[in-house]
Amino acid sequence: MANKTNFSVNGKHYYRITKTIGRKSDGTPIRKAFYGYGMKEAKLKADKYMNNLKTGLILNNGKVLTVNMLLPRWLFSVKKIELKPSSLDSYESTYRNYIRENLISDLPINEIKSLKIQEYYNELIKKNVSINTVKKVHKLLRQFFRYADREGYIIKNPCANVTLPKIRKENAQAIIQNKKVKFSYFNENEIENLKKVFKNNKYEKIVLFALGTGMRQGEILGLQWSDIDFKNREIHVLHNLNTSADISEIGKRTYVTLLQEPKTENSIRIIPMSNSIYQLLKSLPHISNFVFCREDGRYVSAKHLQSVWRKTLIKENIPFRKFHDLRHTFATMLLTHGADLITVKELLGHSSVKITEIYLDALPKTKKEIIHKIDFLLK
Repeated sequence: MANKTNFSVNGKHYYRITKTIGRKSDGTPIRKAFYGYGMKEAKLKADKYMNNLKTGLILNNGKVLTVNMLLPRWLFSVKKIELKPSSLDSYESTYRNYIRENLISDLPINEIKSLKIQEYYNELIKKNVSINTVKKVHKLLRQFFRYADREGYIIKNPCANVTLPKIRKENAQAIIQNKKVKFSYFNENEIENLKKVFKNNKYEKIVLFALGTGMRQGEILGLQWSDIDFKNREIHVLHNLNTSADISEIGKRTYVTLLQEPKTENSIRIIPMSNSIYQLLKSLPHISNFVFCREDGRYVSAKHLQSVWRKTLIKENIPFRKFHDLRHTFATMLLTHGADLITVKELLGHSSVKITEIYLDALPKTKKEIIHKIDFLLK
């Protein structure tokens, strides 16, 4: 039986259905025609379009939403409110470098299935993109599609049934290398030398404070006098001074320095003052809200601190280590002198004692002593 038609063009016969998809500013209806080789096909096309229009999948200009159309809007209208600038910078960079140019990002959003996502991840791996980067891509897309699911743009999150690649097994030599100390620190002799070369340096007290508290650079530079409790001899870690990129939806970066709350709840902590730290803080002038500040009261630039740190070490022929390694030194010295892991974890603001355990690798003598203690079992 031949399909029923009601419209012809160039000698070909179609069935046409016309729907009102909106109205102009003057109230005039906007009409759209749908064609099929029969009534059923034309009606299916019209119903699909109208359903997508109702759910917001189709915009007023008739374009179907894609990842490239919706993800940036979601990122800068929804996620930006809850993310720190540094996290937003990371998300935007992941999208721009690994998602935006892929063909998957220009497909209709409701047609992207798990298999497409899986093929996309496999393609990234073939291009030697690191597994950690693929996991960052997955984290971003999973959150985005979860939002699209809640808003009714899609029926099911296509990231739900994707298999992520496992970290490749390392050879024996690489495993041994990974078991070595994964961070740098100053030993006791080096600490004495460090104190000498920074004597009377403009950042001397910041270096000493870092050695005596284990606080992160941003926490030190963001420390406020209101965070200092001299009566109970406590430092309350409540602020973090960081410079990061403020990104617009068109990708323009403006670098800003902001005083923020620490990234995690564990980072908000109380550090008791040693006598030396108490005296150090008492010796500082109260010029502004910042404990460590410039002569005009403004905050200390992290970039300038890093520059002075580097130049001083080079000038004095001290093997270079990062300013952050003062934090590692603090933790290592505590453990070397008998502190327990839980206490060190609390002082550093780690989320898990597993993170703090890395400092045990800096105590090879302790391992040897333990082995010798059970040597009697073999005698």
